[in-house]
Amino acid sequence: MAEPAIQNDVSTVSVALGARIEGVDLASGYDEFTIRELRRLMLDHHLLVLPDQHLTALELEAFGRQWGDLLTHPATRHRDTPFVQFIGGRSRRFKFSPGVHPFGGGWHSDMTWHSTPPHITGLHAQQLPDAGGDTAFANQHLAYETLDNETKERIADLRAFHTGKVFGPDVEDSIHPVVRTHNESERKALYVNANFTKYICDMPADESERLLFKLFAHASRPEFVYRHQWALNDLVLWDNRSVMHYAIGDYEELRTMHRIVVQGDVPF
Repeated sequence: MAEPAIQNDVSTVSVALGARIEGVDLASGYDEFTIRELRRLMLDHHLLVLPDQHLTALELEAFGRQWGDLLTHPATRHRDTPFVQFIGGRSRRFKFSPGVHPFGGGWHSDMTWHSTPPHITGLHAQQLPDAGGDTAFANQHLAYETLDNETKERIADLRAFHTGKVFGPDVEDSIHPVVRTHNESERKALYVNANFTKYICDMPADESERLLFKLFAHASRPEFVYRHQWALNDLVLWDNRSVMHYAIGDYEELRTMHRIVVQGDVPF
């Protein structure tokens, strides 16, 4: 008997990236075929929306481990497990943090300050404001591929310094390529962000600042972006090797999420 085809329930959510997958109930269980198909779809679309997933924090952790080892985060931890982050708050309206860069603050790939930053993030909606609280996602393969050839040549072998000290003095710093190669698809992507990338190595400070300003501005162009309007119990998974995101702070009511981050490899 042929295996069921998840692709029959898949629809694209934007031209730039993302697919919505109906008919998958992770709380009822999943098999190797389902995980394999989700992995394939992630490579094709870079972001997956799985609506109506009723998962406890421990069930979300178990699902995350199907993708690899999970990382903890120094700032937020769920009371039931350190491998699920509890992200919650209210009165976020017009608070542009933690990004402080004059352009692009808030856009980031998760934990790029880590020596092996996560390749997959999952965010599960627990409680939502009446309005606002969307998350925007930007395809960094498209960002790289649409750069002019001169800029591509200029940044081809550059490396940049990323810091996580915003989360505490003991959080590590790392140096990663400005252009990252996806270790599965082998596509190249921009890999700098306004939250954690502080400077380009072996470059004068003013030149580094100008180049990063240009790259930050280009990386979040509207043509590369999908904006997700959350529904309760949405589970959104995305590939940090190819996607940046921005949590839009335009709400006042309580908004809570559970998050998992799957450990990746050393970027190259």
